[in-house]
Amino acid sequence: MTGVTYFTFGRYVPLLLMTLLLVLLTQSTSLPSGDEWLTDNNLASLGHFNFSSAEPRQMRFKKQTTLRVAVEHWEPHVIVQEHEGIVTISGPMAHLLTVLSRAINFKYTLVRPPDGAWGAPDSNGVWNGMIGMVKRNEADLALGPFGLTGSRAAVAEFSQPIIIDYYRILVKRGSAKPDPWSFLNPLKPTVWLGFLLSFLLVCVGLAVGVFLGWERKRWSSSRKLSLTFVYSWEQFANMCQQRTLRNPSDISLRMVVCVWLLALLVILRSYSGALTSLLAVRQIPVKIDTLRDLIDAKEYGLIFETSTAMSVYMKEAKSGIFAELEKVNKKGRSQFLISSLLFNAAFTLVRSKNYALLVEETTIKKIISDDFSSKGRCDFYMAKETYFPLIFCIIAHKGLPIMPAVNFWIQALVENNLYNEWIGRELQNATTCLKAPTTITVNEPYNMKGLWGVFTMLFTGLCASTIMFLYERVAHCCPTHQHSHW
Repeated sequence: MTGVTYFTFGRYVPLLLMTLLLVLLTQSTSLPSGDEWLTDNNLASLGHFNFSSAEPRQMRFKKQTTLRVAVEHWEPHVIVQEHEGIVTISGPMAHLLTVLSRAINFKYTLVRPPDGAWGAPDSNGVWNGMIGMVKRNEADLALGPFGLTGSRAAVAEFSQPIIIDYYRILVKRGSAKPDPWSFLNPLKPTVWLGFLLSFLLVCVGLAVGVFLGWERKRWSSSRKLSLTFVYSWEQFANMCQQRTLRNPSDISLRMVVCVWLLALLVILRSYSGALTSLLAVRQIPVKIDTLRDLIDAKEYGLIFETSTAMSVYMKEAKSGIFAELEKVNKKGRSQFLISSLLFNAAFTLVRSKNYALLVEETTIKKIISDDFSSKGRCDFYMAKETYFPLIFCIIAHKGLPIMPAVNFWIQALVENNLYNEWIGRELQNATTCLKAPTTITVNEPYNMKGLWGVFTMLFTGLCASTIMFLYERVAHCCPTHQHSHW
């Protein structure tokens, strides 16, 4: 009987051991209980592999645990305010942190980097900013969001992507001021040059026709030269839409003049129509649209955010446009500011001077939106070129076991477009200025400010004609001297 009982009990021993092991494994996936800091010792006692194999959606602290979260001001993603040593945040990243804290059941305390930077390595490889805090275990999480790069991923753990953004250029918008030399704009310089060369070619053709005898063969050379001058002057009068008094009698020369008049008719009609349009429509000049434009425009200063993925990449670039940007930086044209100072730089330096702000598109839209909301006008222009795309995430201390749960909830927020919805609330008036026209229709009389170029040409012509008139008068008053001279 004893042997039978032992044999029967022995059959259930493996089953009991398996049940006990399963209970222990289930307990090991739970997060530490109690209101305490997460430390390296805590992380080691969690059983990281068992924790990672659990269902991310079900990962929660049994009791609230306090995490240290590094933050820094970066509109529109996160707005940081500090009063008497107490840091508070608002904005889309604050909403995201609230969702994570409720879903995973943790509290948090906010800490700011002393240098106000996101994070970049110095010449000795020491990381500053929030990334340095996470790397040194001075913070468990850092909101950012941070652009994902290889060097950053080596020192911190990145979450699921929150948003993909591109760098753009922000400059002040040009003003549609009247151009006093706008009467030259209907024709390009090459057309003006071709017009002048055509006139000279017609004059040469008339001269050749006269001197080869197509006009009076028995005339002297001086008479032929005088006739050539008269014919050429008549074609100049045609250019000025004046009445001509003498035309060639030879058929060949008349054909030359006829072709010239046809071409002149097309050019003058085109010029007249284009000039009328240009006087009614003013162009808003756009000088900076690409990085190449910005590099070539040496009068522009450049403003970057300090210790970012962009600044690191510029230093590491050996060739290409980003290497040229670094050369511009070494020449003293660049300024590097912490993120909390970018808005002030935009509203002061960029608005009133020749400065360009090189930041992410979302930040530029926030600047444009706030400016239009406060002033009701569009003072800024966002260049068309996009460059340096980045995937933005939050980061954590290497080995932090709650990252599967963090990734799950971030992915859920992104898939349901909640983060973009939060961002959109911060950019309510951005689209108004993004689609601002580059031309405006003017319905007002022109003043001297817009037409002084025409009067300058008129005054110059009157002065030249007066000098010629005085010369002729002097020449006719001295016939003896004139006769002896010839």
